[in-house]
Amino acid sequence: MRLLWSHGAEFSFRPGEFFGRGEELSALLRVCLEGKSGIGASVLIYGPPNIGKTSLLLKLKLELQSLPETSAPPCPFPFYYSFSKILSHPLALSQHFLQEYLWQLLVFLGESPPASFDLEALCENLGARGHMECRDFMSAHRRYSEKGDGLSALANAFSFPFATGGNLWYPVFLFDDIQYTIKLQNISDGAIFSILRPYIKSGHFPMIVSGSSPGHVTSSLKREGLYGSFQLVEVGGLSPAASVKAWVPLFERRKIRMPEHLMGRAAARLGHVPIYQRMFAEEVSFRNGQMEDEVGFENLYALSVTEGKLNRYWREFFENAIPDRVNRARAIKFLKRVICDQFPIDTFEGAFSLMGISPEEGGEILSALEFKGLLKSDFEHIQFIRDPVLADFLYWAFERGVLGKNTPQVAASIVQSKISRAPLEEGREEHEKSAGVAKEMMRRWDCREVPALLFDFGRFREKFRGKGLLEIVIGLEGDPGKVKLPKISSVSTGYRALRGGSRFDFDLVAYGFREGDFSEENLVIWAVDVHTEKTIASAAVEHFENRCRLLSLEKGLKPGQLAKWILFEGAADPSVVDLTARYGIHLTHRTQMRLFLNLFGMEELEKGQEETRPPEPRGGEKPLEFELVLPMKADTEVVAARVAEEVAAYASLDKDTVDRIKMAIIEACINAFEHSGSQTGKVRLRYILSPEQIELFVQDDGKGFRPSKGDDDAKRHRGWGLKLISELVDDVDITTGEHGTTVRMVKHLRSGHGEGSTTSNDEGQ
Repeated sequence: MRLLWSHGAEFSFRPGEFFGRGEELSALLRVCLEGKSGIGASVLIYGPPNIGKTSLLLKLKLELQSLPETSAPPCPFPFYYSFSKILSHPLALSQHFLQEYLWQLLVFLGESPPASFDLEALCENLGARGHMECRDFMSAHRRYSEKGDGLSALANAFSFPFATGGNLWYPVFLFDDIQYTIKLQNISDGAIFSILRPYIKSGHFPMIVSGSSPGHVTSSLKREGLYGSFQLVEVGGLSPAASVKAWVPLFERRKIRMPEHLMGRAAARLGHVPIYQRMFAEEVSFRNGQMEDEVGFENLYALSVTEGKLNRYWREFFENAIPDRVNRARAIKFLKRVICDQFPIDTFEGAFSLMGISPEEGGEILSALEFKGLLKSDFEHIQFIRDPVLADFLYWAFERGVLGKNTPQVAASIVQSKISRAPLEEGREEHEKSAGVAKEMMRRWDCREVPALLFDFGRFREKFRGKGLLEIVIGLEGDPGKVKLPKISSVSTGYRALRGGSRFDFDLVAYGFREGDFSEENLVIWAVDVHTEKTIASAAVEHFENRCRLLSLEKGLKPGQLAKWILFEGAADPSVVDLTARYGIHLTHRTQMRLFLNLFGMEELEKGQEETRPPEPRGGEKPLEFELVLPMKADTEVVAARVAEEVAAYASLDKDTVDRIKMAIIEACINAFEHSGSQTGKVRLRYILSPEQIELFVQDDGKGFRPSKGDDDAKRHRGWGLKLISELVDDVDITTGEHGTTVRMVKHLRSGHGEGSTTSNDEGQ
């Protein structure tokens, strides 16, 4: 049988575009060179799909081939073989493996092998060089093939390379995409490792194995008792410096210009992944795009991820990974919630609950995702990759496929989101500290009156320029202008106007109520931005005003229901002051902020970040209790989550625990909204915080939750939602009847310090 030789990954590899990975390359090179002394270690390389594992192996092969000819024998023969292109039939794999090995070996020995993959001709060429063992193996392989004995043919083919070598050279095995070996027809998952087991155990043959599915591979290794024989190396994105350096040859070859200050941002946006950088460079070249500033780059990136090369890459990826259209849609929607929305899922049961399907259906989807490297598991817990390009693709797929938006709308949303959310790296810590201080102060407003000059930098500067602190304090007390602050019910970072809609980010967004009256008529939303730069620019004010206008339109706020506030620490030109006055934006300088803090007894917060939270509840104190009534309307569950966040702040909980509590309360509210059948259209919530735990109650007055055997829809949706809640908190109790349903959720605290635990305080000690 003859097969034409096809150029594979080796011939698409460009050494000039390989950057970074110096530490991993050095370690693997040492492993390979130790084979000269008869020491053969085994290494498993794993990581997300297309992160650069293949490039690392091919670079390693090139390094081994480039060793000085003066090196003492034996010299290494690096044999690279990728299982990703194989046929699923074991006979086809065995023949292709032998042909590939013989061809690469003849090239290594300086021969000119035939242009076609003629196994017999290759064997004769090798035999002419004195390697007579080839003929015996070929004869045995022919017999197995004629009998249709695929397993024996595989054992014969994979044993042959270990019989070669000698005093002049030794084989080094570079096996890529090893996870594909589990898809062989009528062959058990670990068959290849079972064949290789004696050679791995001998410790004489260097072997580097690469794969995107560590769960499947390690399970095969454990089954064969080989797990302890392998060293594990995880491959991630390049270092920032290496990924910036990688732009140079990509741009020079295509005559692309990018300002130096953008290269780091562009590399980070693409996750420091080389293949993304190459595809983006090709996209820019094809579109003849210009990247003079951040907006130009973000526009080109959004085009690529919504309709260009990055989009086609991930579309083909999912079409190959999950051919069934229904399951593919489920997988994309599920991944969007986990990767984009950062839903805290780390168990199989939680994943099935989030998908809302049976374990059999969900297991099929998760298995496909794990095989392709989008998640890794130890068969008890699961962990998903974090890939910014994949996250943007999933956002596009969800917005386009589920919500029906057109591609330009989604691209514009991505650009707006990236620009508005891009953090300033310089001074970021100071920025977060200032925002945290403002957040804590707003919690304490509680309908107090304060001097209006604290919100008006222009008038404040005009009146108190050059005056001392005592004069300023006296002047503020005597000024007739006062502002009565609202009672703040919640204050948090960022704001999403509508589920699935555009995101309008601010440093802080607070819900307040005038006169402490918690009614819709007295609602006022405070949008706050913090600027720690040396100078606040007019463009920043314009951008803030535009976001406020969009927020007001999306939310349908009446005049006076949106308060706009900018806090800044540097200088402000008169044009900036005039602009804020024209737009009705409150403007407060750091000097005014210190006086503000003094009014609320918070001067010490300027000195230490650890003071920015309210005091924790002490043992023996009465538990804090909060109540809230929500209408059953879209997105009101977000209000419940924000209140839960504020309650959790009193216990100083870590971010992951707070996220779990928020997600649990959201799921419980959505369950009540969608399945209670309440006539009043209201849900009542209670939050009880004690030193030992946080209790959350979600109560509706609907028809109760009693799914019968035939009530498949109720069981699937509400049942799975409740199962998901049980994954997020420690205890769940459900009381249901004809007068409604109450869901009680408990998150235990460890010694009152807010670490989520399933144990009691005594056990936690």
